[in-house]
Amino acid sequence: MPTAPRPSRFRLPADVRPTAYDLHLEPDLEGGSFRGEVRIALRLARPRAEIVLHATEITIERAAAHGGGREMPARVRLSRADETAALRFARPLAAGEATLALRFGGRLNQHLRGLYAASADGRPYAFSQCEAADARRILPCFDEPSFKARFRVAVRVREGETAVSNGPVEREDPVPGGRILRFAETPPLSTYLLALAVGRLEASAPRLCGPVPIRVWHVPGKGRLTDFGLEAAAEALGRLQDYFDIPYPYGKLDLVAVPDFEAGAMENAGAVFFRETLLLLDPATASLTERKRAAEVIAHELAHMWYGDLVTMAWWDDLWLNEAFATWMAYRVVDDWRPEWRMWQGFEHDRASALAMDALANTHPIYARVRSVAEATQNFDAITYEKGAAVVRMIEHYLGPDAFRDGVRRYMRRHREGNTVAADLWRALAEASGKPVARLAQAWIAQPGFPLVTIAPARDGGRPALAVRQERFFADPRVPAARRRATWPVPLVVKWRGADGAATERFLVDKARASLPAPGAPAWYFANADAGGFYRVAHDPADRETLLADPGAALTPVERLALAGDQWALVRGGRAPIESFLDVAAALGEETDYDVLDGIAGPLDLIDEQVAEPGSGAQAALRAWITHRFGSQLERLGWTAAAGEDDPTRLRRAALVRLVGAVAEAPAVLAEARRRLDAYLADRSALEPNLADPVVALAARVGDEALYERYRAAVAAAATPQERRRFLLGLGSFRTPAARERTLAALLTPEIPTQDVAFLLMRLLGNPAARGAAWRFMTRRWAALRRRIPPLMMSRVVEMTPALREPRYAREVARFFRTHPVPEATRALKQALEVFRLNAELRRRTAPGLARWLAERS
Repeated sequence: MPTAPRPSRFRLPADVRPTAYDLHLEPDLEGGSFRGEVRIALRLARPRAEIVLHATEITIERAAAHGGGREMPARVRLSRADETAALRFARPLAAGEATLALRFGGRLNQHLRGLYAASADGRPYAFSQCEAADARRILPCFDEPSFKARFRVAVRVREGETAVSNGPVEREDPVPGGRILRFAETPPLSTYLLALAVGRLEASAPRLCGPVPIRVWHVPGKGRLTDFGLEAAAEALGRLQDYFDIPYPYGKLDLVAVPDFEAGAMENAGAVFFRETLLLLDPATASLTERKRAAEVIAHELAHMWYGDLVTMAWWDDLWLNEAFATWMAYRVVDDWRPEWRMWQGFEHDRASALAMDALANTHPIYARVRSVAEATQNFDAITYEKGAAVVRMIEHYLGPDAFRDGVRRYMRRHREGNTVAADLWRALAEASGKPVARLAQAWIAQPGFPLVTIAPARDGGRPALAVRQERFFADPRVPAARRRATWPVPLVVKWRGADGAATERFLVDKARASLPAPGAPAWYFANADAGGFYRVAHDPADRETLLADPGAALTPVERLALAGDQWALVRGGRAPIESFLDVAAALGEETDYDVLDGIAGPLDLIDEQVAEPGSGAQAALRAWITHRFGSQLERLGWTAAAGEDDPTRLRRAALVRLVGAVAEAPAVLAEARRRLDAYLADRSALEPNLADPVVALAARVGDEALYERYRAAVAAAATPQERRRFLLGLGSFRTPAARERTLAALLTPEIPTQDVAFLLMRLLGNPAARGAAWRFMTRRWAALRRRIPPLMMSRVVEMTPALREPRYAREVARFFRTHPVPEATRALKQALEVFRLNAELRRRTAPGLARWLAERS
């Protein structure tokens, strides 16, 4: 057990530890409230006249302690600021064993936190969401990860209702008007993993993975959508048991499709909760992207059953121990199950998102000190998840997969049912591999940012070499050189073609400058083979030109994707002219890989939005060039899939529709999307599933009020969660003033579920015809919106504000959030204001070059 940090107002004393909870809850779904009783078995390291535990938004009606054969009532003092309840006793409780008995009650809230209310088809439900620190909204408890304890839960439900919790149902006792479900005691769990779902739920038939029964729970009428989730869970669970060499630790596995849920999913031990879109799918109508995403999320949450639930971080500053590993593991598991999905190629988009955030001055290390709940909430971001996963992947490549797996198994066995810090993992990996893992890993998790690796041909003692230089990369060209002086131990993987053919070499570069031996004079080289490293590369211009002469011959799709991403990052950071990225995009005009096409689309869209003035000649010329360069490929492919056409071709068509339709807004593509939408609305099988998302979004851009009404009807009548999501978000893409105002007004009504308010608002902020109105709506209706946007999603909304573009909005955003602070989005606000400034700087610096480059090709 790691040494406990020094107590603060946000942390409980470490000398009182719970060992078991016996919890009885009585939710009243119709009345929107709950009552409960809990007995908490404690171990006291010293006598205590006061015991402090967490509680907020609940009332404690009675509290007492039992020990030494007597009951001692307690006076209760609640602290709203600290979210605690202090229990004061007339005499100190003796050191040793004791039991707290508390009776309490609360409201089923509307904020998707704690035990909250939800509805589906007019039926009421209650669901729990306890991460990071919201179990305290359900019961008085010791709500920190290191206070692991066993849970025995009993829930009273009414006729027609049922309940799901972490353990299997052990017994049912009939009571007037209903029954009490008594669940088996769990292994030791942190409170953030407590699970409860109550209402008219139905379960699929169980699918066995060895002795473990897997079920999908859902609201009535959705049983036909459970097969994919069951298959993905069984495939993941078997592979995870093999990898960890530890049987699944929780007896049964329930996957619960929640109709209103903030996160994508939550790894409650034995009862994993999901957004419906990520669990309930119809394979006949779901796109491959939707199936891949659902499989990845399912595998991610099941990886947590070991890495996070069985072995848990000691405190939230090591959140990355949970999330980075589960993210990496999910891609590994799904790639093993369905290699044709090319999961690691798709991971490049996630790696790029993390690189973009980590290039900001207002980034944070993977290991980030956490002093409060709000700070913990901020860390659920691309640095913790995607950068963390990229670093885990680099370490695995450095150690080798067998040594890495052996170290993970050693770590899991050693700390089973306990809590850990990062040093425990490094120790186990070092023991298994014989390599100095801590030195490598600590540099990557403890310091923010990442290196820019500059590489060029050189001579070393008369022999051919590659000169390598590293420094910290910033997206801001104005950052002084002194701040860039940072080094990492970089596992550099260089791919080249020499006189003897192509080869790949691995180097560990841990100094600011290094010289690497080269095979003669290489025809070309690429310094991040397989895009496996978390760094950007600046290639010598002559080498880049050689690579671009025939990119498909030299580089794999993921390497072409990384090359384009690196060049765009260099433009953003003032290290290269915008023409250099446009040359890369032009060289990839006949690109046939869908991931590469989507990777090009992102920077081109930002150039269209942020560099070219809206409605200007430069914007028209850019869109015309995109249409000319990529549209002919779409024309050759056509919009209709041929019989037996493979998934990569179908996804390429969808990527081209996004590129030429969404970025270039080619009138012919918008018109065709509008025409095909009519057929799709009449018959959902009339459109190839991978085209459904872009067609629905593009048709909305040119849609009128009549089409808007048809979208609303489609939301209400949707046959699958994915269909409902695409039409709901489509409401935010309409550009008529009436549609914009109706969608904004709907954000504050039950028509838009709480889980979707932030996503729809973000879609409106990204809509050129709606963004200004959306911002005005935010500022005028802030109090009501704040109640409808849960904390985790609030950061995402703030991050979206740079889409407003003009510098005057940056000043308004800064001023507004200064007077309306959002603690859980403090870092997101700093990042948003930085991006506002960087976009303005990019515009000033690159607009002339954009105009010149386009004029040369007109």
